[in-house]
Amino acid sequence: MRIYFATNRNPNNQDNPTDFGGHFSPNGLTDLRFGWADVSGQELDQYVLTVAPESLDVGIEKAKTNDFSGQILGSKAVFETVRQEMIAKKQDCVILIHGFNCTFREAIQRTAQLRKFYGDLPMTYFLFTWPSDGSMLPFKAYASDRDDARASGFALGRGLQKLASFLHGTRPEDFCGQNIHLFAHSMGTYALRWALQGIKATSGNSLRRLLEQVILFAADEDDDAFELDYKLQSLPDMARRVTVYHNPGDKVLIVSDFTKGNPDRLGAGGPRNSRALPDKVSVVNCESVLSFKDDPTGHQYYRLDQTVKQDVLAVLSGIEPQDIKTRKYQSDTRSYRLKRLKA
Repeated sequence: MRIYFATNRNPNNQDNPTDFGGHFSPNGLTDLRFGWADVSGQELDQYVLTVAPESLDVGIEKAKTNDFSGQILGSKAVFETVRQEMIAKKQDCVILIHGFNCTFREAIQRTAQLRKFYGDLPMTYFLFTWPSDGSMLPFKAYASDRDDARASGFALGRGLQKLASFLHGTRPEDFCGQNIHLFAHSMGTYALRWALQGIKATSGNSLRRLLEQVILFAADEDDDAFELDYKLQSLPDMARRVTVYHNPGDKVLIVSDFTKGNPDRLGAGGPRNSRALPDKVSVVNCESVLSFKDDPTGHQYYRLDQTVKQDVLAVLSGIEPQDIKTRKYQSDTRSYRLKRLKA
């Protein structure tokens, strides 16, 4: 199974990496390396990496004349490989941003597990993995990872802009005809906030609709995020539709709320005022279908719960929110609540 990736983590070897660590690249917070992992093993925990060659330095003299022909961009090579896979297999691509306390190996494994879990709708998976390794000191680790997520957001924004530039520069006859979606889990949504702010800082407020579906799972983000310009207010401009899954019983976010001094979490109670959201944003409460036995934390339902899986597959298939069978509409909050389908 192949998983594509971009990362701003530190490589174990600068010229020929075979793995990545838990710190930022020594070349800077926004330094990105691109490649893919061929994953194997019963637990999908074994992989062999192929990292695309990258060389940005063309020398002072060439730079003075704006001659960058000697640059080698790993992103272009990987994006072209992704595009060819999407064409050959006639399938969409999902970009995944993982959350708190996740090593590079765990990020690759989790992405492979998601590809298998949602395998009823085959897609190409592209992982953005940032330094998020936690530690044995959970309070300090959480604060550190939150800082790293904010710093990594700009690298993520740069990666998304590279993708947009690649797609924009591709000839019309090369268009793959497939869609690009984005999943963000937990603190990955916080990284996405800063990616959005980075993109706006370089391209202004005119955001290109790069994505088809953006899906936020258990977002470790403030519940007023869609109300404020410096948070996620502009996110709907980047996609045809945004779906927010939340669980009021999410123990991880409850801990975040009470022990870390955070405001109410978007991934717990949902948006503070869902009635004021743009029509393209759908809010889905998962609480009624989740099982303590399957997921004691209530935080991992996006990869464990079958009803959530059915709902997500319907979203990715382009079914309109009101027509998805696993949902019941809540008119008082203009949101949805999941229900189990009868066997």
